Amino acid sequence: MAQTHQSQLQLLYNDARLATLFQALDELHTAASDGDVHVVTTLTRDEMVGWLRDLVYTAEETIAEIEKETPKNLASRLRLVK
Repeated sequence: MAQTHQSQLQLLYNDARLATLFQALDELHTAASDGDVHVVTTLTRDEMVGWLRDLVYTAEETIAEIEKETPKNLASRLRLVK
């Protein structure tokens, strides 16, 4: 029996995953707006702010990396697989 190889494409970041992240942040924002952050987390105020600052920093850095990636750079990493 011949062995077959299937290539698998796994999308790690798609609309659904990013929507879930957005929803979590939106719910946290709602709690903060209502003065109820203490109801939705056991983190201290400083811990929560620290996490949010880390998330914002990481998001900004990711945007910068994506935006600086030119089609030429992307094309040089693509290769035909047979």
